[in-house]
Amino acid sequence: MGYCLIPELADKFKKSLISGDVNPDKLNAMTSKERHEFFAGIIGKEDAPNVNALFESKLLLKNQQKGMLSWAKTITGIKEPIRRDIFATIERLDKVLNPAEEKAFLNDLINKRLGVDVSLDESKTIYELSKQIDDAKAGMNEDGITFKSEDARFKYGAAKTALNEYVKDLKSSAMKLTKEDFKVNPMKATGEAISQAAGTFKSATSSMDNSAIFRQGWKTLWTHNKDWRKNSVQSFRDIWNSLGGKETLKSVYADGFSRENNLNGFYKKAKLAIGVTEEAYPNAIPAKIPFYKKLYNASQDAYAGFLYRQRMDIFDKYIDIAKKTGVELTDKELSSIGQMVNSLTGRGTFGKYEGAGINAVNNIFFSPRLIKSHLDTLGYQVATGAGGSNFVRKEAAKNLLKIISGTAAVLTVAKLMNPDSVSFDPRSSDFGKIKIKNTRFDVTGGMGSIVTLASRYMLTKDKGKWGRYSKSSTTGKVTEIGSGKFGALQGRDVFFNFAENKLSPMAALVNHLFVKGADFKGRKPTIKGEATSLLVPIGIQNLYENAKSPESANLLLTTIADALGISTNTYSKNDFKNKK
Repeated sequence: MGYCLIPELADKFKKSLISGDVNPDKLNAMTSKERHEFFAGIIGKEDAPNVNALFESKLLLKNQQKGMLSWAKTITGIKEPIRRDIFATIERLDKVLNPAEEKAFLNDLINKRLGVDVSLDESKTIYELSKQIDDAKAGMNEDGITFKSEDARFKYGAAKTALNEYVKDLKSSAMKLTKEDFKVNPMKATGEAISQAAGTFKSATSSMDNSAIFRQGWKTLWTHNKDWRKNSVQSFRDIWNSLGGKETLKSVYADGFSRENNLNGFYKKAKLAIGVTEEAYPNAIPAKIPFYKKLYNASQDAYAGFLYRQRMDIFDKYIDIAKKTGVELTDKELSSIGQMVNSLTGRGTFGKYEGAGINAVNNIFFSPRLIKSHLDTLGYQVATGAGGSNFVRKEAAKNLLKIISGTAAVLTVAKLMNPDSVSFDPRSSDFGKIKIKNTRFDVTGGMGSIVTLASRYMLTKDKGKWGRYSKSSTTGKVTEIGSGKFGALQGRDVFFNFAENKLSPMAALVNHLFVKGADFKGRKPTIKGEATSLLVPIGIQNLYENAKSPESANLLLTTIADALGISTNTYSKNDFKNKK
């Protein structure tokens, strides 16, 4: 039975509360002995122990609730309905939990939060890691977003990273396909197996290079050169450190978690692509191959590390510019700035189609986000402000001007050195490339192909006649699209040829075997050739092709270019595909 005061004492205690003589905050700050003496002075020594015990049980419960709420808020990525449910559950606690009850309670909450079953020991680990984050907050300044020292900032970032990585590993383990999955839902499990296979082949062919710096990084080479140079150099350090056994991405995450614009919620509101799965590396299954693991991890760490740092550095600078120019940083404004930064670093956004839809597209095409980022940068964000932001319109226009100017300067220098090495006709697939012998070097980060596609659909004039034209990169001949002549390209062919060049390794295999009956260069598919396309890194594939071709540019030059993200392609005039 619960304890309660007799009416006379209860009334006296109530009057003391109203008058302010009994102040809960002051009571909270007292020791148990001090509270006992305080209550004795109001209601007498006989009832003071019971009142004090009741207060302390409620105080303990309050502190326990506060700690649990802090823990629940610590884990990132929680959906709002689940967040509200968990908080309500904690706040409804009407008794102090004993250690066994507390452990089971936390385990239930974690299972609900993660959507996967975890053991009691795992839930305890999560709780302890979250407490380390709270301890690290002691190094923060009063504003809650800056730190007393760089060591304090790193300590907090490292604690956040430890929790994030532990939870990520738990989720990853829970997502592994099992025999039971195929029994329960064979269709879903089969689809997931195909998706994982497609991701594995893409990851394998993307590896063993440092291609992000000139492919996804081509735009920021011209728009934010200082950051590009700093982070490009760091990417090579990442390769070295990763080969030496260091987990280099953890330092990137620690830096990101402890940055001011992350702690104030700006990164989240902007949906800045930090810690996301990059489309070139959908999964890490190739890293399980013993002799291949270090090389794979080194290239993946360099790729992701470069892009994450670029996004954070550039976003932080735009926030500074926005503040100095009086831009109101609303949630909508932050979202627009985030979209611009993501696109500048090769990661376009698909809006309402994000999630399962874009994941399916990512299994079919090699880099749909990169293509979308090019479309964003080449005009969409200049026109729309990525959601209506005038600030973004202005900055996107300046970025586009810098990218065009920088790329044009490179092509102009090459043309001055060799007039036949560059074509400025956007209807040709040689547009945006430097030709050395029969090897083409793409110095646009892939944007040139977007311009060529658009130009072939636009009305242009040739020999006094308006129409839609394509120019052969091998013969230089201009032909009208849709002319009706035998062998002439049709409008749909232009798009299909473009799309075919962007297929993922698995989709290309299906295309070669069951659609065209020929490989990329018109040759009959072979087991060796298709296996190579699925499993061998693209840079090594190109190295092999260039090594056996007398029409290729210098082998060392092509190998270095491919490794750094400047795509090379060598073909002869007899290659059917490139006559288009």
